[in-house]
Amino acid sequence: MWNLWNETPFAAQEAWTRDERGHEWWLIAIKASFELDPDGKQQLLKDQVPVNMAPIHSADALELLDDDDLVIEKKHTDVLVEGHVYAPDQRPNIESIARIAIDGVLDKSVRAIGNRVFMPGPVSVRMSRPEPFIQIPISWRRTFGGTDNQASKPDWDRRNPVGTGFAVDPRHLIGKTGPNFEYPDSPYRDHRSGRPAGFGPVARHWMPRVKYAGTYGDEWQKTRDPLLPLDFSRTYYQCAPEDQRTRTPLVGYEIVRLGNFTGDGFFQFVLPRIAFDIHTEFYKRPSRQHDEPTIHTLRINPDKRQFSITWMTTLYVPFDEERLKSTTISIRHQTVAAAATRMGVWTEKFADG
Repeated sequence: MWNLWNETPFAAQEAWTRDERGHEWWLIAIKASFELDPDGKQQLLKDQVPVNMAPIHSADALELLDDDDLVIEKKHTDVLVEGHVYAPDQRPNIESIARIAIDGVLDKSVRAIGNRVFMPGPVSVRMSRPEPFIQIPISWRRTFGGTDNQASKPDWDRRNPVGTGFAVDPRHLIGKTGPNFEYPDSPYRDHRSGRPAGFGPVARHWMPRVKYAGTYGDEWQKTRDPLLPLDFSRTYYQCAPEDQRTRTPLVGYEIVRLGNFTGDGFFQFVLPRIAFDIHTEFYKRPSRQHDEPTIHTLRINPDKRQFSITWMTTLYVPFDEERLKSTTISIRHQTVAAAATRMGVWTEKFADG
């Protein structure tokens, strides 16, 4: 029996996995959830969000709401945002720009557009004028993509099969709503070309993520099963859109700034830097100290003024898994003070675009 002694106020979970060679690794995920009070002061959520033990889907299995936290490696920090995009000043408007920026390692902008409906046009189909909105929920269903089951040979957008605007025949779009989210440099043009613009996790069977899963053909079945294929890439474990992965992993002290994800238009916070002591004991073997955990995922819910950080640490345990006894997690130190003095400077830069 393997015990996890969690001496932190955060959620934590352990698991075993095998790498591409079939060797055993001991995984420890730590997940800390915070909220900001009206003055911007951070405090721990009373009920910490648990570590995800498996992917979470909506009622539609095609749509991923959140992904597994227990993966062996992420070379970049995945940043995920849920909630709504708001019109400026919460006044009805036909469009808004939502932006997220993190200290030089991530900067992404998406245009939100009011509801439009596909209508018959003089040549093909056209969209109605956008309706004013105050807020639009963030969802892959509201950006380019979709599935056309009306065609004699059904087809779908492999990057986002739950979206809207894609069709084999543009006439199949008549009466349906158009995309609410677009990249500023890639507006909707027609039923076959478009660029999905979302803020949530990308499902494992969607492009481009699925291309990193490897090839599971006859050769794999004969020579590798149940190990991963030789052409498997750990990039497959990255669940955020490609432009929501930080260039280098987050470590803490970074300033996170979001525009038009809240009713007042601006939301920002400093990531705390938290150092852990993690050691694992074995039966009749020396105990081992884990390397410092890395930040795998940052999840942000601006509507609730909350965010959570998931760290992961791994321990290579070849041939000794049956001797593993327990792992203890404790906090070495925690602070956000070092970055706080820079907040005003970054706020001004963000507002200037």
